[in-house]
Order: sequence, then C-alpha cells, then structure tokens
Amino acid sequence: MGQPNSLVKSANITFLESFPPSTSRTASSENGPCDLRKYSKLSVQDLNLLQELIKANEPLKAPLDLHFNGELSLMDVVKISEAALKRIVCMARDLAAFQGLDIEDKKNLMKGSCSELLILRGVMAFDPNKNTWNHNFSTVCQGIKGMEVKLDVLKSTKETQHYEEHKRFLIGFNEQIRRNECVMLLLMALVIFRPDRANLVDKVRVRAIQNTYYGVLRRVLECEYAASEALIVYEMLVRKLEELKHLKEGLVRIYYGFDSRQLDPLIKELFDMM
Repeated sequence: MGQPNSLVKSANITFLESFPPSTSRTASSENGPCDLRKYSKLSVQDLNLLQELIKANEPLKAPLDLHFNGELSLMDVVKISEAALKRIVCMARDLAAFQGLDIEDKKNLMKGSCSELLILRGVMAFDPNKNTWNHNFSTVCQGIKGMEVKLDVLKSTKETQHYEEHKRFLIGFNEQIRRNECVMLLLMALVIFRPDRANLVDKVRVRAIQNTYYGVLRRVLECEYAASEALIVYEMLVRKLEELKHLKEGLVRIYYGFDSRQLDPLIKELFDMM
C-alpha cells in the first residue's frame, strides 16, 4: 500500500502531535508487570530497554472505556481497535529511541506498523481454546468487566481468506510465548522499528535500533530456554514477523471496506484514508 506524503505536509495537527509522550501515566491492570529477576544475566542496557517497554505498555493493559450491548459486530471490533491504536501510538512515543528520530520517520514508522501492531496485540489477548480475544472494559455499574471478542467476527467480511490466515497466525504462538510480556513487547518494538518502511529519512539509524532489539530478544530467549531451543524459538519468531507483512494486507483491506465517515480520524490518517 502506498505511503503518500499528505500526512507529513499537512498543516493540521497529526496523530503524533495529538498524543504527546506521557511517561508519568499509570494504569491499573489485573496482570502485574513482567518479573525481570529471571533475566538477571542480562546487561544493564538490556534490562533498561525491557523496563522501558514494560512501563510504556502499562496504559495498554488498562480497561477500555467502551460500552457495548449484546454480541459484538465488526464495527464494534473496529472501535476497539481504534482505542487500542491510540494507546499504541502513545506507547511508541514513550520509547527514547523513537523520540530521537526525525518527525517524518516517526510518522512513517507508525503508518507502516499500525496494522501489524494491532495483530500482535491480538496475539497477547488471544484464547486459543475459545478462539476469542479477551478484553477488559470499564463500566459505570459493574466496574471492570471482561468481554470475549469472537475471532469468527472476521468471517463477516469479504476477506474470507484473511480469517483463516489470521487464525493460523494466532495459534502459531504457544502459551509460553503468548503470555511472556517481555518477548511480546520486544516483537512490537521490532515491528515499530522496521527499516524497510516507505519514505524513511534515516534507514541506517532505524536499522541500528531494530538490531538492538533483535539482540535483546535473542538474549532474553537464552534466559528462557536451553541454547539450542532458544535459537529455534528465535528463528520461529523472526519468521512470524515476516508473516505479518502479508497478514496485515488483509486487515488493511477490511478497513478499506468501511465508509471512511464511520472511522476515527486516527484510523483514516494511519491507513492513508484522508
């Protein structure tokens, strides 16, 4: 999909200016932060990067302030993804490596990665036993309420092949990986800092940042598994990241199937629908 320059040249406030860094944010979550004690063999630099990712991720774990009645429609799921994307943008903004980039590179990285990041967040929320994404919502009467979003909702689109491909991708992550916050957040960082995104000014710098996260991922896996198994898991995860490049195209086509007037301005800007 093309990456026009309208977002970069627009005089209007764009999504990056709309969501400033907010390192002081806190959020409650039923799941506590990742325990880094098992990674004590890592360097201080590696641990600092993990701690930064965990802190930036905390707001994404807070209940969504959305209200639905009955079984969720595809448009309801789009509204959930819109709320998630706003938090994902904030997460990226809180990473020091992202803050140090040129503004045009920041915009093009987010535009290129947003659909892939949504899919990865879905991996973290996926229940393979029920084929559902599990989310928490805040309600006035009941406080925090859990809700299951059926994967079958993707069958209601014209992209029937995308449902099968998306399901295969989700179940390709075993529980040990899916529930490992540090590993999943490192995968998100690797997606954010892909150096092959369109229109990047400083590809060399972005590639260097991504290589740093690749190194941390490899060393984290070596703390989780025996050396030979760690390499197998690492290579599997690298392949999954490559699969994302194809899988996201089906997701993008689903968004393009909606009347753009129904969509949040952030979605339209990230998906070049302005």
